Amino acid sequence: MNTSVNGPKNQAMWARTDRVVPGGGVYFTRSARFAGNDVLPGFIEYAEGCRVTDVDGKSYIDFNCGNGPNLLGYRHPEVDAAAAEQGKKMDLASFFPDSMPAYAERLLDWGEGFDWAIFTKNGSDSSNLALRIMRSVRQRPIIILFKAAYHGFGLEISLSHETTFDEKPRNIIRVPWNDADALLGLIEEYGDQVAGILVNPLDQSPVQETQPMSQTMVDAIDTFRARTGCCVALDDIRHGFRLHPKGSHKHMGLDADLLCLGKAQANGYSTSTILGKSSLREGAENIRFTATYMFSSVAFRAGIATLDIYERDNVFDHLSSMGEQLVEGITKAGLEAGHEDVVMSGPPTMPTLLLGQDKKAKRARMFAANAARLGAIFHPTLNWFLSYAHKQADIDEAIEIARRAFADTPINEVQK
Repeated sequence: MNTSVNGPKNQAMWARTDRVVPGGGVYFTRSARFAGNDVLPGFIEYAEGCRVTDVDGKSYIDFNCGNGPNLLGYRHPEVDAAAAEQGKKMDLASFFPDSMPAYAERLLDWGEGFDWAIFTKNGSDSSNLALRIMRSVRQRPIIILFKAAYHGFGLEISLSHETTFDEKPRNIIRVPWNDADALLGLIEEYGDQVAGILVNPLDQSPVQETQPMSQTMVDAIDTFRARTGCCVALDDIRHGFRLHPKGSHKHMGLDADLLCLGKAQANGYSTSTILGKSSLREGAENIRFTATYMFSSVAFRAGIATLDIYERDNVFDHLSSMGEQLVEGITKAGLEAGHEDVVMSGPPTMPTLLLGQDKKAKRARMFAANAARLGAIFHPTLNWFLSYAHKQADIDEAIEIARRAFADTPINEVQK
């Protein structure tokens, strides 16, 4: 019996790619190799709804959703129709597209309490621009981040948690997650130098239980801002639209000055955004920031359609309902197969699977590979994503696949 997840075409595609693209590690979460060699399919040829088909013709129920962007499902007909209609006119052209103010207005109508929008291309652009805006507003150098938090590929942020450099960026301070005392302890020495705090809604790092931000920590951020005058930016790029229908700051009870969006906001079309309060407008206007592909009219129209559908169809409620059933079903399937250490953490719209006695995720990878061979993509080391395209029949099928995959996964396979 062939036990490989990757069929012959996938294997040939890996060999071909390795010759010309250093993609195994460079692209990190985008590469299937991050899950482990031959655990998930490497190359996808076709996607629709909540299913993808790899280059070998194998179909999967996908709980990765393009690593988050596909909020409504792949190739949503209304979103694609809006994009195609705009594409008949233009996408990129000289100066600004007429869809830009329309999209800004639509986002601000959704994003209660914010007054302006700046469009970027990737989530990394938004999170790194947030640092520049906060420094411009406050005319101070230091930014506070949280340990292990990922905010994109910006050099300064990346080097602040790199282990290969002795010299860390001097104007980035990272504090432990949910350590209010550590944050407040910085006030006396650094308070008048801190431009802002960039915070993520959840600590959802690989191979660990998801940790929400405590109310004590939210209160500490408010206290730090009140005593130092710094700004607060929320990186909602990964979690936006899946923690609260009006943004993760509503879920957290956090009063954010800047909201960084990306991934799900246009259902796979490439655009990202910062929303800001009026008090930060002048600081934002003083920044010079542009790039060729930030002004895609096609992506803007797709974004408007995505937000319209998201609100019209109560997508958040659907994601929550399907996610709750998936989490309950997978947990039960694992326990029935004898895996008594199954832990599903995080919100049901983007849950994380852990096996408690599997510290290096060896058994989780075996489970994920078994599930992939049966037709479902469950990432073994990162959180999953639900989409509006996941319907009851898909959830039922996924739970049955999980039941069979757990049964095929030896309970005693524990990484020492």
